[in-house]
Amino acid sequence: MKEINHKPKNKKVHKMKEINHKPKDEVELTTGPFHLALEVDSELQTGRDNDRLIIILKNPTYEKLSASVKLGVCLQPEIEDFTNEEIHVFPNIPETEINLGTHKLEPHTCTRIERNIPGAIGNEINETNAVYQVMAKGDFKVCKLTCEPICGLLEISVIAGSILNPDEPGLEQADPSTFFRFKDFVFCDDRKVKMEDDACSESSD
Repeated sequence: MKEINHKPKNKKVHKMKEINHKPKDEVELTTGPFHLALEVDSELQTGRDNDRLIIILKNPTYEKLSASVKLGVCLQPEIEDFTNEEIHVFPNIPETEINLGTHKLEPHTCTRIERNIPGAIGNEINETNAVYQVMAKGDFKVCKLTCEPICGLLEISVIAGSILNPDEPGLEQADPSTFFRFKDFVFCDDRKVKMEDDACSESSD
């Protein structure tokens, strides 16, 4: 009798292609645009202007990690620039990109990037009441399914507020509306990645 060899047929397995970000890949994160108000608190109190922006990088790992940080600024428009009597629309405000440097972090260290707001401190071009955006590119890690930043490599946060002494580091009072936690950052991916299912659109409701 002829033996029947039952071999499993080769089935095509459709797997979703994942974006695997290793430490050597540079991941870009951003706050998105946010308005930096003139003041933290009431005008009745002195020293409550938004004077300083602080960007914090933290390396919780045993590796040396790095990130480059940039700041985008759209200055406050002139009152004559709006295009509608009822709704004030200020179109096409130019953005200035400011390089805040590339920062190498030793294992288990933090780096604080503290930038005084021109106009609030000093006599440079007035950046008060402007639209800001913080962008960072480096050794960050994002979830493969949700594309949200997760622990494992560098971490980042942003805060702005008032100061009392320009020579002292930190803030006297923080503006909570400018606080971006690590989880509040958005992942940017400019690579053309073909996926059978869009992993970034998979919401974890």
